[in-house]
Parts: sequence; structure tokens; C-alpha cells
Amino acid sequence: MAAQEAPTSDLTKIPLAVNPSGAPPNFENPPTLSDSAYGTSISLILVGGICLAFRLGTNLKLSKSLRLDDYLCIFAFTGGVAYWILNLLNSEDGLARHTWDIPMSTFTISVMQRQTAILFIIAPTLWASKAAILALYIRIFGTVTWLRRTCWVWIVFMALFYGLNIVAAGPYCISRKGELWGGDSFARCWSSAWLYVVVGVFSVIADVVILILPFPVVMGLHISLVKKITLGAVFGTGTILVVMSVVPLWLRVIIFQEHDATWNATLLEIVSIIEIFGTIAVSCAPAMSAFWLKIFTTTRLWSKLK
Repeated sequence: MAAQEAPTSDLTKIPLAVNPSGAPPNFENPPTLSDSAYGTSISLILVGGICLAFRLGTNLKLSKSLRLDDYLCIFAFTGGVAYWILNLLNSEDGLARHTWDIPMSTFTISVMQRQTAILFIIAPTLWASKAAILALYIRIFGTVTWLRRTCWVWIVFMALFYGLNIVAAGPYCISRKGELWGGDSFARCWSSAWLYVVVGVFSVIADVVILILPFPVVMGLHISLVKKITLGAVFGTGTILVVMSVVPLWLRVIIFQEHDATWNATLLEIVSIIEIFGTIAVSCAPAMSAFWLKIFTTTRLWSKLK
């Protein structure tokens, strides 16, 4: 009698993980973060876009040209939008759920390729958003030698560390010759999760450095105390960056520990969007201040309002 063929597993019915509560997987109408991610992202993209428009308009009006910090900001905004679109497509394919509510069939070749592309995009995007602030310091305080040199060194140093994401996405996550997407490449990619924790720690350190760098110069300026406080408040908006980088670090650690990876990865996507476009908004604070003091207060509208 001919040997019977082994039954083929139906991947549409096998969850990525077992529900800790013991409940069966919910493939029909499971909880999802898709709507939260979409709403938050759209809101932050609009805020970042408005701030960037004010920044570029103000600098073109006052300086008649754009500088390095402006171009870095544009690059970060573009990268942030691309990062959001890729995550949106994966969310629509079902990745914004709890791990135990996602069938194994969800991880198609397209999903895996988008996940790898996300790793390539997020690194230079985060770097550009933070480097834009340092380049702005160079523009404003370029005559202060120690600050100018420190900013350039830190820009290069950040590029090296954020490049670790690309190191992971390349050798670890891209399928090798003769190898299909998924399977071994997915296992290798997952084993590199510790790199993202390292990058997360560095991101917090980078934001702290960016926050404190201008204050020695501001405090040493020969201006009134009120103006020093005003400048300190403008540059002190960098405190927001520190908070926004601590939360992603916490989520990176949770993902590394394999606690509901897909759900927490979606949360990481949300806070990364907040970090990217929040950083863009923060870097535009000096330009917004200049718009108010040097452009808006000289208009007829302001004269009438007074």
C-alpha cells in the first residue's frame, strides 16, 4: 500500500504564540493598535509639517537661503513619512495585534521585506532629526569653537551608532543567496534585537547631550536675565526629546525579552513617530521664535492687535 502523504499544516490557523491566558487565538476581530497608530501618526505628521513650513519660510525670509540644519530637517521629515507608510501597510496586513492573535501566514514575503526596509529607514531618519538640532547650534553659536567642534564630533558619532540598525538589517535580516525570505532570515533578524537596545540607550544619551550643550553659552551671553530665561526656555524644549527617547528604550527592552513582540513593536512604532516628528518640531522652536519676533510683530496685523 502506498505511503500516505504527511498532512500540510495550515498556517492561517496557527498563531505566532500561545495566549498566556490560555484563551484560543482570535483571528476574526482581535484587539488592534492600528487605529491608534494611524490617528497619532497623522496628527504628528501634520504638527511636524506645519512647524517645518514655518521654519523654512522664516529662514528663507530672513536669510534668503536654507542651511544644513534645514536640509537635515527636510530629510528627517521625508524619512518619517516613509517609516509611517511602511508600518501602515504592515498594520493593514495584521501586524498591529497581539502575537497570539496573528496567524503565521501573516508573515509573507512582502511583510518581511517591509520590516527590513523599516530598519534601513529608521536609523538615518532618527540621526537626521537629531543632527538637525546640532547643525542649528553650529549656525547660531558657530563662533564658539568648543561648541562647534563638539557638535560636529557628536553628529559623526551619532551616525556611527544609528548605523548599527543598518548593520542589523543587512547581514542579519536580508535573505542570503538561495534562501527564501522568512525562516532562517527571520530567526537571524530576531536574534539581533539586542542591537536595538544598545541603540536605544545611546539615543537617550544623545538627547541629554543635545539638551545641555547650548546652556553654558546661553548663560555666558551678555544679555538681560529675562532674555537668558527666554532663550533657555526655547532651547529647553529639548527636555521633551529626552522623555521621548526613554519610552522607546523601554519598549525595545520589552521586545528583546519577547513579551508580546508584535503589540509592543506597534507601540514602539507609535512612540518612534512621536520621537521623529516631535524632534522636528523641537528643532523648529528657534525659527518659530524668530518668526514671532522678527516677522509677525512687524506686520500691520500685529499693529492693529496691539
